[in-house]
Amino acid sequence: MHIDPLIEGIRHSHSHGENHGSWPEPPEMAARKPRLTRELAALLARVKDMRLRKNPEPLHESAAHAEKAQLVKLLAQALLEGGKPGLKRPVAERMARVMGHYFLWQRATTFPVAHELGTLTAWWLSHMPAEVMPVLRDAGLHYVLNGQAMPPREVMGEILDAPAVYLSHCVCRSSGISDDLRDANGEVRLTVGEEKARLLVDRLADRYEALMAAHGSLPDTDGRFDPVFAALARDRSRLPARQVLQNLFAATYPGWEILPVTDRYTQAWVRSLHVNRKCHLLNKELAFLMAMTLYGARGVMFTTMKCLGQPYTICSCPSPEHGGGCALTNWYYYGGSNASILPNKEGQRRSPSGRVLPCSQFSGRSIRDCLGCGCDHAAENPRDLTALLDWADARLAEYKKGE
Repeated sequence: MHIDPLIEGIRHSHSHGENHGSWPEPPEMAARKPRLTRELAALLARVKDMRLRKNPEPLHESAAHAEKAQLVKLLAQALLEGGKPGLKRPVAERMARVMGHYFLWQRATTFPVAHELGTLTAWWLSHMPAEVMPVLRDAGLHYVLNGQAMPPREVMGEILDAPAVYLSHCVCRSSGISDDLRDANGEVRLTVGEEKARLLVDRLADRYEALMAAHGSLPDTDGRFDPVFAALARDRSRLPARQVLQNLFAATYPGWEILPVTDRYTQAWVRSLHVNRKCHLLNKELAFLMAMTLYGARGVMFTTMKCLGQPYTICSCPSPEHGGGCALTNWYYYGGSNASILPNKEGQRRSPSGRVLPCSQFSGRSIRDCLGCGCDHAAENPRDLTALLDWADARLAEYKKGE
């Protein structure tokens, strides 16, 4: 396939204002054209990923036993477990999980050209000027792909409870739907000042140095993370803490999805990403602190991602005030969707009568009901980073004591 001429053709058509119809191009389509051109060009440039050989490195032993999905066999099993004839709701749900598991198992699913195309297609649909599109979008989100808001303490607890943890690329970030790394001035985005940044940097650096002292190298960690954390530990004494955090985020972006290897999340997705070199093992103590740092320093929203009802990863979704958010957060806050992200009902901000209230902490989130993404609404400071750090220190100490 000759990719460059096709990309140039797209660009040429845009730059020369070609319009192959006999009527003027609608203004909204003209405004959308540069985005569409950029996204198609990015997808076409990633076709080369399909020529990559499989990753020769073995999976972590806790994920290596994942059974290959056999669609017909698993669907038949789901039907037989229904007990009575007829497609009852529990049977349909089991069949959906089987189909999701099968889809996530396929190597082709994690080729960026396929993975991103799936997300982009839905994104394009949501921007089409037709009343029916929001209905189709919400139906697809409800039954095919959505997320469940998850508080940071739960995320961090699942990381420590897992035998192993992988970090993988976030498709909204890698595809260009979300561009939340830097602000309009080109600076890596942070939501904390120097004092709080120092607390976060010191915890990461202390844990890295403790692991190196105990083991001589980082256990259960892909080699690509070695220079990242070595630089963080080296720079913390000679650079401002905010700059150290900015360097950390720039070095790891867009690999901010968290995959704990547990029964809660299908190991088929880990296997599929791993074979295409799209996920990388990280020591779970560092992953624990990395999750805390993403939340504390960037204000991300953690969501449990589901495909056909099958949970497969935890995403640190970009919030709407940072570049408009990702596909799911953008749909929820700006598209009026109630299906793209399901709330964590126990953590939602509510009135004394129990009515769900809008977010009170971020201007970009105040236009919709609170999702329960982690604020302690009973506290004077609902996003008190010090309180989260104290909890994390105690949780990590408890984990170390039980080793």
